[in-house]
Amino acid sequence: MSCLCFILFALREDGGHNCVGPDKSYRSCNIQDCPEGSRDFREEQCSQFDGTDFHGKRYKWLPYYGAENPCELNCMPRGENFFYRHRRAVIDGTPCHPGRRDICVDGVCRRMGCDNMLESPQQEDPCLQCGGNSQSCYRVKNSFSARDLPTGYNQMFIIPVGATSISIRETHATRNYLAIKNLRGEYYLNGHWVIEFSRATPIGGTMLYYQRGAEGDSVPETIIGRGPTTEPLVVELISQEPNQGVEYEYYLPNGRSREGYYWSYGSWSACSKECGSGYQSRLVFCSIDNEAYPDYLCASLPRPQSNRTCNPHPCPQIRNWQTGEWNACSVTCGGGSQVRSVQCVSNDVSGPRVVEDAVCAAYGDAPPSLQTCNMQKCAEYHVTGWSACSVTCGSGQQTREVTCMGSDGTKLDETSCSALLRPAAVQRCEMAPCPRQISWHVGDWGLCSKSCGSGSRERQVICSDQERNLYPVDQCNTQPKPFTVERCNTQPCYSPQGEQMLTKQINNTPVVILFLKLSCEISIYLIDSRRPETRDPTQTNAVYDPHSSAPALHCSQSYYGCCSDGHTSARGPQGLGCPSVPAPSPVPTSCIQTSYGCCEDGVTASQGPNKEGKYCLISCVMPFQVTPSLPTENAVECRTTTYGCCYDRTTPAGGPNGEGCPNPPNYSNLPAGTPAFTWHSCTAHRPSCEVRPQRPRESSEKLTLPDPTPLLPLMAS
Repeated sequence: MSCLCFILFALREDGGHNCVGPDKSYRSCNIQDCPEGSRDFREEQCSQFDGTDFHGKRYKWLPYYGAENPCELNCMPRGENFFYRHRRAVIDGTPCHPGRRDICVDGVCRRMGCDNMLESPQQEDPCLQCGGNSQSCYRVKNSFSARDLPTGYNQMFIIPVGATSISIRETHATRNYLAIKNLRGEYYLNGHWVIEFSRATPIGGTMLYYQRGAEGDSVPETIIGRGPTTEPLVVELISQEPNQGVEYEYYLPNGRSREGYYWSYGSWSACSKECGSGYQSRLVFCSIDNEAYPDYLCASLPRPQSNRTCNPHPCPQIRNWQTGEWNACSVTCGGGSQVRSVQCVSNDVSGPRVVEDAVCAAYGDAPPSLQTCNMQKCAEYHVTGWSACSVTCGSGQQTREVTCMGSDGTKLDETSCSALLRPAAVQRCEMAPCPRQISWHVGDWGLCSKSCGSGSRERQVICSDQERNLYPVDQCNTQPKPFTVERCNTQPCYSPQGEQMLTKQINNTPVVILFLKLSCEISIYLIDSRRPETRDPTQTNAVYDPHSSAPALHCSQSYYGCCSDGHTSARGPQGLGCPSVPAPSPVPTSCIQTSYGCCEDGVTASQGPNKEGKYCLISCVMPFQVTPSLPTENAVECRTTTYGCCYDRTTPAGGPNGEGCPNPPNYSNLPAGTPAFTWHSCTAHRPSCEVRPQRPRESSEKLTLPDPTPLLPLMAS
């Protein structure tokens, strides 16, 4: 390019021993300044490696100024945090540092004077005057030392228009960063929490060089620039820890004080094209006292240009691969893929056009059109170790925690892992076999063979383990075998009929009245009565004779019940016909003569103090019945009704004297002229019994038992 300072050298050919001095001599050429907005020469050299394969990737390369040797071509990929030395030396004439006049010659930084002559003693003063003595400007030097600042962006100071020899630096290395923006709030450096690496960038009409340490380096940040600035620059500190101090200085021209509003303008942007005529733009705005104001306030002044053309030279015919943007990844996690367009483009005077891929293949391999993406793991199940077995022997189970976790280690809902197979949270575990506990095991006792008089009952006894697995009995012989048979119901059996007997003369006929304690029955029979020889053929409800030969299954079903031995049927009341029947206890002539006196009825003897006894408080309602039968379950229920039970001892009577009862008793078996009797109900409160003779209908004679009659209250069994 015609504006860059190229270095020409002369090589001595004879090289004799008599020659003194170096073999090469250098001189500068094209010493005129490049127009504002021209591309940095070092940046242009790095861009030659754009799109080339670098460890399987292709980058856009930017110059890196932080290396130890400033004359090496060190470049860094855009968006990455490393740099790479592409060449051992930059092209001769490349500035060693942005904003300075020293240049690289044969890989070594050489001084150049302000007259653009190599090794010239002419130097610029801080006012940018070549060979000046710093008398045309004055220095502004200060520091920003506010220590405790809120986290984030904090304004420190403003560099005004026309500033030269700008220097901003931290006094100590910190985790804070420097940032620059214009009066409108548009950031030129490190804005919106995007921290850039060391680089030179055009800001405010000049080139500012920002330098900070590489990752992990503890180096104070600095910003330097030659100037002069064309707009006010707001300098901020991005605070992350206490400020250790920021020093700054710059120079302003003497006697140059601006009154009223004036136009401020920023730096030109990069050219839109590298060749073939592009354009540049810059920010232009009205300001006063380092504040931005509406443009109409500067309308009286000529407005600076905000757009211009650039790089008008024709483009050489270039063929290269051009790539599009990567499309969205096919998945959000777990490894997907994304594609982009890759085309071979030929650039000539007529503009870019797509050509066959084979044209670009001669210059290098095509960039990949497919790549993997989102390789981070999706949600997955995390499991803990198995717990100890729940048992110490035999079969048990183990448990563990199963949790759905995200790739960042956060716990998620189970639905996030629904597409995955959930690991088991419980499993069986087998420990050493448990020792078998074999012993006798017994079942429940069966029913007793007798209800009284000593019966027997049985139960099952087996030799088994806890799971009822049977084993030979000899494996249980270490313990005595439980009994399989035992005696039961050893109490003696007694006749259920006789409780108390009374003999009365009724119509000159001796009658025995027997009161039944257990079944609430009252039986009456005639002394010395004879069984009738004939029977009325029309009588269907005959009364069983106690001496008849009708079969009975058990003595309890006979008319007079069992003897005391529990199996012999009695042939009369009070155990008549039974062997060795004990004599009945004598009945006191009066309950008053007993130990505990009478019950409330005034007749029954109390069995204990306070009128205790099973005969005192038990009510019984039962009409007279002579048909022998066993008590039933419904007998207790009918006795509690108003008119007591019918003759079958089950059906409740519908009225007095057995009204509504089926099959009334037949008294035809009594001797002729012997009266039959109907007994009324008796209760535990005041038993009263009444006998009515059944005579021919023309007679209405009534016979009543003497009162008080020593009758016992009856007990409901």
